[in-house]
Formats: sequence, structure tokens, C-alpha cells
Amino acid sequence: MPDLFKGGSLDMSMSPVPHEAASLVWGDCLVNRIAVLITLVLFLVELTDLLRLMPSLLRCLTRWKGNLELEHSVNLARTRNTVSLVTALAFCIAADHWGLVAPSFKTDLPAEFQLAVTIGIVSGYVILRRLINLASPFRGFYNEFNSCLRHSLYNYQILLSVLMILTHLLLVALRAPYEAGRIILLVEFGFFALLHLLRSAQILASRCSIIATILYLCALEILPLGILVFVSTL
Repeated sequence: MPDLFKGGSLDMSMSPVPHEAASLVWGDCLVNRIAVLITLVLFLVELTDLLRLMPSLLRCLTRWKGNLELEHSVNLARTRNTVSLVTALAFCIAADHWGLVAPSFKTDLPAEFQLAVTIGIVSGYVILRRLINLASPFRGFYNEFNSCLRHSLYNYQILLSVLMILTHLLLVALRAPYEAGRIILLVEFGFFALLHLLRSAQILASRCSIIATILYLCALEILPLGILVFVSTL
């Protein structure tokens, strides 16, 4: 009898799990499916406001003064803040689905907790950025100007989130490889992160010296962003 069990082998695939399988695992999680459904409903509710905001947001792409103009309109600024909450949730879902935020302590958790960790990390970045602003001399700036500096992030986050949603739909339709999709979304994130830094520098340079501009970017923008990237790749 023992001779019957000699010479056996264990055949396992040496290749990574394909995108279709990874997507199936993510989509099979009930928490993720509920989050997508809630986000879809909220997105449809805010769609009219998003379309109304889009011309002002597109001006922020090409002109730094577009941020000031949007902030100057109280109604548009309030609408922007509301829309940014919904698109931020969509951003977190896309980031979780494509592994843009994938520290080891998150991937070791059960699937139903991973999206919450992604949302927590992104929220932590926003909170840290706000706390640094409150502790800096820039909190004493003219209210609308300081508000523009703080909230310009939301303008580019909305644009990035919309682009990521469209890219996600296209990648799924084309059955693109998981790693290729992840790289494309990372490039989009990097582009808007750099664009936001550039526009922030231009906004600040309109009122401050070069030294103050550099200090602001390092303390209030680059530091929180660097921490976010570091935590996301632990």
C-alpha cells in the first residue's frame, strides 16, 4: 500500500491570478457591492450638480485663477464640496479595486474590511492636510484666499475621480490586464497630483514670496501627499 503514494506531485499554477479572477473576488464581497450601489445612487443624485460644475472645474485645468473664481461663488463652492464627497467615495472604490492603496496590513485583512481601510487612509490624508493648515501661519490669510488654497484639492479630486470612473469602465469593457489598468490609473493620479501642486504654487505665488511658496508646498502639500504614498505602499 505505501508504494501507491510514491512519486506523487502537486501541480499548481506559477502565474499570478488573472484580472478576471481578481475582479471576481473583489466584486463577490458583499460590502464592496453595497458600497458601489450606494455610490452609484449618490452619483446619480449629484449628476446635475456635477454637470453644472464641470465648466468651472475645466477652467481650473488650464488656469490657476479658475480656482479663485470658483471659490468666489458661494453657491458653486458649496456644490463643489458636496460633489467632492461623492466622487471621493468613487475614488476610494476605484483605488481599492485596482490596488492603488495596498499596504500589507490592509491586504492581510479579510476582503470585507479592506475598502474601509482604503477610505480611512484617504480620509487620514485629508485630515492631516487640514490640521497642518490650521497649525500654519497661512490660516491667517484673507479668508477666501486661504479657502481657495485648502479647497483647490477638491477641484482636481473631482476631475480625477470622474476620469478614473470612465477609465475603469473602459478597462472592464476591454478586459484589460489587471497590472496594465493599475498602471494607467496610477499615471492619472500622478498627473493630477502634480497639476494640483503646480496650481497651488501659482495661487500662492500671486500673494507670497518664492520662499513662502516653497515652504507652503513642502509643509501643507508635499508632506501629506508623501505620507499618503508611503502608507499606501507599506
